[in-house]
Amino acid sequence: MSKQGYIARYFNIVRKLSQQKYCSYEELERFLEREFEVLQLQDDTLEFNFSKRTLQRDLKEIRNILGIDIVYSRSQKGYYIIQDDYSSDLFLKTLEEINSFSALKLTNSLESIVYLEKRKSKRAEFLPDIVQAIQRKKQIEFHYLKFGEDVETIRKVSPLAIREFNNRWYLIAEDKGIVKNFGLERMNHVLIMKEKINTELEFDYNDKYKYSYGIIVPSEGKPEKVILSVTKIQAAYLESLPLHESQEITKTIDNEILISLEVFLTDDFISELLAMSRSVTVVKPQKLKDKMKFILNDILNKYS
Repeated sequence: MSKQGYIARYFNIVRKLSQQKYCSYEELERFLEREFEVLQLQDDTLEFNFSKRTLQRDLKEIRNILGIDIVYSRSQKGYYIIQDDYSSDLFLKTLEEINSFSALKLTNSLESIVYLEKRKSKRAEFLPDIVQAIQRKKQIEFHYLKFGEDVETIRKVSPLAIREFNNRWYLIAEDKGIVKNFGLERMNHVLIMKEKINTELEFDYNDKYKYSYGIIVPSEGKPEKVILSVTKIQAAYLESLPLHESQEITKTIDNEILISLEVFLTDDFISELLAMSRSVTVVKPQKLKDKMKFILNDILNKYS
């Protein structure tokens, strides 16, 4: 079987058991057979071969590659994932990224009705190693090239979490006592080290990114209370996809709607406001208004 076939099987076994805690061999076989029928429309060379012996080999490989333990419960008469947190949306999304067929190589019959974003995050192939290192509390080493620089540096870090933003994947890791973000598309030669991460290291993802829009968290300063005046149409968009979890509608006056949120005034956040500048006006704070005015004037001068 091709490498794609193996990966497809591993992915779908984990996906099925994330959705159904106890699953018999027969249920797994039927589920995989249905999934492979779809895949075979895309690749007619793909064969479906599955047996109890194959399943045992797959479970071993899933444990070795992804660090996921799947066992059989005699009392429940089904297979299940030991770790409960593997049913999380983030984990499933990660698996979809690292899975070679997640981009849906569509058949001609679907290309005219299903259109996918052609911009894809790069270096997603490093996600399995990074996830495994985090689970096993191992340090990793990689070559890293910052934007705007010509020479790679070698980093040895303690990985803490992964985060996705704007079609890019980021590694959150401790580097020489400081928690930093590393873009996966700028990483090369990722290796899992034998060294364990510092067991005393404490990291609270929700606390660190509570007031963050995007990936940037300032090393100093406090989050700001931001008031935005938005059009009725833009408010509908922001209601369906809020800028931040703290977003609230505070007042509605005719076609003007005021929303508030509490965030750090980072470049990521300002860029998002600029993208909506025709339908969004900053009311408070004054320093954000001044920053927006400066940038917009600078842009206007370039076209004058």
